[in-house]
Amino acid sequence: MEKNRQEKGQSTVKMRDVAALAGVSIATVSRYLNGNLDRMSKATAERVADAINKLNYVPNSAARQMITKSSGLVAVIAGNIDDFFSTEMFKGINAMLESEGYIGVLFDSNSDMARERHLMQIVSNQIFDGVILQPYNSVQVIQETIKRPMPIVLADREIDQSPWPQIVTNNYEISRKTTQYYKDRGFERVIMITSSLSMAANRRDRYYGIQSVINHIDVLEVSENSYNHRKVLQELMALINGSKENTLIFALKERWLTEFIPRLFYKGLIDNQHVAVTGFSDTGTAQYIDPQTKLIAQNPYLIGASSGEVMANLLQGKPQKPEKIVVPAKFG
Repeated sequence: MEKNRQEKGQSTVKMRDVAALAGVSIATVSRYLNGNLDRMSKATAERVADAINKLNYVPNSAARQMITKSSGLVAVIAGNIDDFFSTEMFKGINAMLESEGYIGVLFDSNSDMARERHLMQIVSNQIFDGVILQPYNSVQVIQETIKRPMPIVLADREIDQSPWPQIVTNNYEISRKTTQYYKDRGFERVIMITSSLSMAANRRDRYYGIQSVINHIDVLEVSENSYNHRKVLQELMALINGSKENTLIFALKERWLTEFIPRLFYKGLIDNQHVAVTGFSDTGTAQYIDPQTKLIAQNPYLIGASSGEVMANLLQGKPQKPEKIVVPAKFG
């Protein structure tokens, strides 16, 4: 009989067949498949597992989702997967989720607020258990877009009056500390290279941290989606040459450090006395630009892992008040 079932193919094997072979009820097989092993003996669990293997039974995940109202999937909407920060953050998220029996599914908003809203609509209409956002949009937009009740966690970017947990970096404090270090060494002016300040709160916090120490700031905004590398470099060189003040070039993300700063060293425009450079770094790559360059090191993996842990707690019904968790960056 067992051989005949196998010859028919795994698609014909039902949960009742597993239950019959194991000598248990269908409810027991269902509990086993859902991981509720504490409600059966070890011997019973082994019989069910043996029956599943012998029959080559493949559970119908769609049917299980309908019954349990859970998919085990968590949507992760990252800001831009071209950035090491977003991909490393996702690795941390997924590592923590997998350890708790969940799987993270990565979506890329590509630094586009409209695309982020579209992705949130998709997530809201599918069977995801929760969503982790590296957000561009406001609380109101998120609430209006994700209409289905589900746990939400915000990673990397802080939003005012958020009703959801947030895992962020100490952007304001570390930017202020870094700027003060250079001011104490005679730097009076900052050229700040950044993506759009209006799109992300973490960038604005960094700007305010710099501004709290040095008021003379020239802001050079670069589009993440489309920019002329040569033109941006020319603008940057013009700003450097346009002042006699000791100038600090402050890149608000590693991408701009690696894109433009090596060329400035090559042209002899950075001497660490009249012109110096610093910025936020997510990898060891930027450290190789110049041994004397001091950078701000973030920990995107830990931010991700902390976000995944908070999401798992919410999904498992553990107490989790809306709060801000800070994973501090370090300067040096």
